[in-house]
Amino acid sequence: MSAYNFEEPSRQSAKGIIVIFGVSAFKLVKGLFIVIVAFLLKYLQSDKGPDLSHPKYLLGAMGLVLFFLALAVLRYLNFKFYIKEDHFFLEKGILNKEEVSVSFSKIQNVYIKQNLLQQFINVVSLSIETAGDDKTEIEILALQKPKADDLKKQLLAAARVKQETSVESEEDKIYFKASIKRLLLEGISENHLKSFVLIFAFLTSIYNDLQEFVNQFDFTTRFREWFRLDSESFMTLILFNVTIIVALLIVSFLFSLVKMFIQNFDLTVTRKAQGLEISKGLFNKINLGLTSSRIQTTTVSTNRLKKVLGLYKLSFTQAMANKKQQQNFNIVGLNINQIDELVGQFYPDVKNRIVPRKPNRYLAYRILWISSFIVLLINIGLYFLPGWFLLLNLPLLVFIGFNTYFTYKKSYYHLDEDYIVVGGGALIETYTSYLEVHKIQAITMKQTIFQKRRQLASLQVFSASRSITIPQIDITTALDLKNNLLYLVESGNKDWM
Repeated sequence: MSAYNFEEPSRQSAKGIIVIFGVSAFKLVKGLFIVIVAFLLKYLQSDKGPDLSHPKYLLGAMGLVLFFLALAVLRYLNFKFYIKEDHFFLEKGILNKEEVSVSFSKIQNVYIKQNLLQQFINVVSLSIETAGDDKTEIEILALQKPKADDLKKQLLAAARVKQETSVESEEDKIYFKASIKRLLLEGISENHLKSFVLIFAFLTSIYNDLQEFVNQFDFTTRFREWFRLDSESFMTLILFNVTIIVALLIVSFLFSLVKMFIQNFDLTVTRKAQGLEISKGLFNKINLGLTSSRIQTTTVSTNRLKKVLGLYKLSFTQAMANKKQQQNFNIVGLNINQIDELVGQFYPDVKNRIVPRKPNRYLAYRILWISSFIVLLINIGLYFLPGWFLLLNLPLLVFIGFNTYFTYKKSYYHLDEDYIVVGGGALIETYTSYLEVHKIQAITMKQTIFQKRRQLASLQVFSASRSITIPQIDITTALDLKNNLLYLVESGNKDWM
């Protein structure tokens, strides 16, 4: 029996005033970040600047704090939530009152999160998400953990179909807990190229501003010369760029490692009768549930180094448009036996059913043509450099050859009356995606002018969360698969969620 009566309107914890104040202050600083940085740079670059200790600045800061504090109190007092019949209601607003209601049948998931401020004052936030929303529709910023857990349990119990309590109590146990060692190995074996591109793009975007800032300060001539690469000798230019690239690679490695550790700290997976519960995070703790009936697609991924280390990632998608939240639906650090068990839980007997079917070899030819065009563009640039730079084509051509070979080798698809399975990857990565046939929302057959000449097509199968593509198959086979899938969806009696 519940210790809380949610049928009566109630407020969040009084500590919510602190959280609301903190969120408002953070949004203000985030929105004025560029202005604040520009002001500080101007202040540092000039001999004369405003005296921040002057009473008018202190009074202005105090007035701003009091304004946001009063706003936080009013928002707290006007924020109430309750359960009535088969809906969850939330009332909020200061001048413009607003009442939001969500039917239990529309609830997609309920999350319990805890940022640094909430951890410090010992409260959690609870978010309710419904299918198709572009953002979280309902969020309660400050609840005591037991109350949030109870509310989450009631909402999910009301939203789900009938379930056997005895089975859930028997299987409701911790299935997997990622050790620090496995998280570090995951971070080490990440694709650091993505981090490198992100950091490089950021530095490139601020290069001119940074150059102007350094020149305005009377730093050593040698430091300023780093930003005058046009006056350096060609060999010094190469050494400088190599040093920068090596430094960026090291930073990218550390960035990926730290990011993986922070996002998946204390990763715990609890296995339940109707799905899984995932909790993880260091600075932003999150607790979310995965119900089998609401999972749209599942993807198993790894790469060559991760495979050697016995590391696999399991990613899920649900019917929602909040892409940022979607990134939390993954479990890293699993071994192959755990992958097989969890995939078997959501897709019974799928492993024994798979009969791989290969796409047409045109898939490999297409990759070669695109790669050849990229090599041509690169060689246009190499033409203006010393001749020995053309030797870079050797490792580039070797990479293209192996990448094309493994892309085609790893590509396959399987289809039966219950499941669609699509495998793929490239030289480094490997993935396998699973989709239940009754969760198909739409099917599109695509055919480019090049495919039309070869009587080929690609099938794009849509679920409520993402699409799965079966590439480069015979046009007759594509039509048969499309018609068969549409028939199975129309003749089936299972709900898509």
